Amino acid sequence: MKLGILGAGKVGRTLGEQFEQAGYEVLYGTRTEREGTLTLQEVASASDVLLLCTPFAAAVDLLPTLDGLDGKVLIDVTNPIAIEFNEVERPDGVSGAEYLQRLIPDTKVVKAFNQTGVENLGDPNGSVMFVAGEDEEAVRLVVELSNKIGFDTHPLHGLKLARELEGLAWLWIHYAVKERKTRDFAFYLTES
Repeated sequence: MKLGILGAGKVGRTLGEQFEQAGYEVLYGTRTEREGTLTLQEVASASDVLLLCTPFAAAVDLLPTLDGLDGKVLIDVTNPIAIEFNEVERPDGVSGAEYLQRLIPDTKVVKAFNQTGVENLGDPNGSVMFVAGEDEEAVRLVVELSNKIGFDTHPLHGLKLARELEGLAWLWIHYAVKERKTRDFAFYLTES
């Protein structure tokens, strides 16, 4: 299975390296030509599963321009910040993932890998990762991918739950920046 990374910044590179170590072929796509990358369109066409690792506002502009997304799984790793989301006309209460799904209705959008910092993406160590989407088969696939790189992964049924996952991301960011002032923590689930 070929995994395509749309956006080869720190998050995209970190996830790509994790999947390469797990034995997957990974393609990296960028807007501008860089060593070791393809164009975003080349990656979209050649990959079986795509990970969207661009800023949210860039994704809104990018996704409708890409051919070959129909029927594919697109893992939405974005977290729309307020200013980006306010620049986009959207119904109130819609998550970024739901908004992207409306832009590309024939693609299976699944929300994942957005709820923690890049440090944990590089070393999951059994920390929790939630996965939300409408298509059960796509959710199962993303859960499997997440487990293979070391997360304790839990499926959520329905893309509307991406709203909560984006909120969980902002909780992690707030706690890292304002409360702990360090990014060296992760969320875990334990049974009592």
